[in-house]
This record gives sequence, structure tokens and C-alpha cells, in this order.
Amino acid sequence: MSVQILSRRSSVLRDRPFPTRLGDGELAINTNAGEPGLFVKDSGSGLIKAGPTFVGATAPNASGVGFTSSSKGESWLDTASTHILKINDGTSFQTVKAVVSRSAGQPTSPVDGQLHYDTTASNFLMYDADAAAWVTL
Repeated sequence: MSVQILSRRSSVLRDRPFPTRLGDGELAINTNAGEPGLFVKDSGSGLIKAGPTFVGATAPNASGVGFTSSSKGESWLDTASTHILKINDGTSFQTVKAVVSRSAGQPTSPVDGQLHYDTTASNFLMYDADAAAWVTL
């Protein structure tokens, strides 16, 4: 006898399930190519996004149509400037430190402590947010 396993699913862009509508450990899947995701409800009242890492210039679920919160541990590759990896800490997306980039000139939207190799000037730099300037190392 075969057993059919069902999960909640949606193909609507940015549609995340409400954790109150899921049982502990229940899976929910969004299949929209613009922002797909695999979700599971934790043992509390939270929703965990198991993947994939969102790639885009604005934070994932910025204009959600379902559950509008991001998940603790959710990842986002921010392509607005220099492809910076950010991880949600349960409240907001935080920049992963030791970001290194390489290109001609300097990135236009750096973050504090960002490392960059300027191929035009052959300089290795670090961005100092307090000074609002790139410092040659």
C-alpha cells in the first residue's frame, strides 16, 4: 500500500504560510521562480525558511502576500552593490563580515569593515564607516 504525503504549497510570488496554520514540523512550499522557498513551522510560533538563499537587490518578502516576517537564519545575497551575503537574526538582515570584493574602482554602497581590491589602483582597501572612507591597507 502506498502512502501519499501532502504538504501545503503555493505558486503565488512572495506567499509565505502563516505558522498558526501549520502543525509543528509541517512543510510548506512556494514554487514561484521569483522567490521560491521551503518552509517548516518550529515548535513555537515561528516559521523557518530552509532555502534557497534569495538573490536580489531588495530583501526577500519585502512585499509579502502571506506571512510578512522573515525567518531567523534566512539568507539573502544582496545584489544592490557588491553581492553581500546577509543573514536574518530574527529581527533584521545582518551583513556577514569579512566581505571581500574585487573590481576596478571602489564599490558605491560599502558596509563597515568591507574589504575590497581595486584593480585599477592595485590597492587593497577596507571601508571605515566612522570616517565614511576607504582606507588603504
